[in-house]
Amino acid sequence: MMAKRNKMLVPVLIFTGIIILMVFTIWGAIWVSNIDKRKAAAKFPPCTGKHAIHKAVIEGDKVAPRHTNAKRCDTLVITNTDEQPRIIAFGVHDEHVTYDGVTERYVSPEGEFEVRLIEPGSFRFHDHNEEDVTGTFTVSQ
Repeated sequence: MMAKRNKMLVPVLIFTGIIILMVFTIWGAIWVSNIDKRKAAAKFPPCTGKHAIHKAVIEGDKVAPRHTNAKRCDTLVITNTDEQPRIIAFGVHDEHVTYDGVTERYVSPEGEFEVRLIEPGSFRFHDHNEEDVTGTFTVSQ
C-alpha cells in the first residue's frame, strides 16, 4: 500500500515542479520585458504640473508644421484630417524606434493621438504606409 502511494506521489511532485517553473519563467519574462521602462523611468523624472500642447496636423499628405520645438513634458497631438487612415511610426521608415512606449499607432481619418514628450532630443515620425508624410520634433530640457 505504501509503495503504491509513493508511486502516485512522484507524478504529483513532477507536475507541481513544472507549475512552479512555469510561474517563475512567466514572471522572469515580464520582468525582463519591462527593463527599458524601468531604465526610462529612472533616467527621466516624472512630469508634474501643466505643460504646453503642440499640434501636428496631417492634411493633404503633408504634416504641418513639419517641425515642432517643445520642452520636456509637453504633449504632441498628431491629428489625421485626411480621408485615409495612418499608421504613425517613430524613426525612419523600416527602422522604427519607440518613443513614450509607442512604436506605431493607428490613426483613423479625423482621428488623433497624443504622445508625452519625455525624452530630450530630436525625433522623427512618419506614416508607415506613406513615408513622405513625415514630421520632426525637438524636445529640450
